[in-house]
Amino acid sequence: MLRITNLSKSYGRNRVINSVNLVVPSTGIHVIQGGNGSGKTTLLKCLAGLVRFSGEATWYKSAVRDHVSAAFDDSAVHERLTGLQNLSALLDIPPRQAITHPIIRTFLSRELLSRRSSSYSLGQRKKLKLASALAIGRPCILLDEPNSGLDDHGRHALRQALESIEATTCVIVSDHDHAPYGDLASTTFTIRRGRIRADGEAIALRR
Repeated sequence: MLRITNLSKSYGRNRVINSVNLVVPSTGIHVIQGGNGSGKTTLLKCLAGLVRFSGEATWYKSAVRDHVSAAFDDSAVHERLTGLQNLSALLDIPPRQAITHPIIRTFLSRELLSRRSSSYSLGQRKKLKLASALAIGRPCILLDEPNSGLDDHGRHALRQALESIEATTCVIVSDHDHAPYGDLASTTFTIRRGRIRADGEAIALRR
C-alpha cells in the first residue's frame, strides 16, 4: 500500500503541491489526470525521490522511493550504449536475459535493441524507458504521460504490459486524460483547480 501524508512541494514561493493525503492500493492501475502545470509530474517525482519535499510517502512502512521504478520523459538514456546494453545495466541482468524478457520483447525488436540508443527517435527512447520501468519488477511503478509520443505499436505494447502486471503491481499513471486506459483503470484521481479528487475526498494541490 502506498500512503502519502501531508506531502507538500514548493519552488521558491510557488507552492506546487500542498498537503496531499492519499492512500493507493498495492495493486491495480491508478490514473492521475490533469492539465499542464497541475502538479502531476511533480507529485510523481516526489514519490520517486527525484525532488525533495515535506511530508511522507511510504510503501507500507518504508520510504516509497526504495520500492519504485519510474519512466519520465527527461529520464537519461546512455547514448553510446545499445538499447540492449542500456536495459541490461538498468535492470542489472545479463543481456541474454534482457533480450528474452516478455515485456521488453513487447516494446522493442531485436534489431532495435542492437542499435545504439543515440540513433533512436523520441518515440523509440520512450519505449526503452517504459520497458525498463515495467520490466524491473518493483512493486510500485510510476509512469508520467506514458502514451505521449508513442505510435500504435507502442500504445498496444503499453496496454499489453499493463494488463500483464495489474494484478500484482501498483501502477500510477499521470496523463491529461484517463480515456486511453479505459477499463484498465482501477482508480482515477483528478487534479483540477488546485485539488486532487478521489473517492469523494478532496486533497489540496495548488499551482
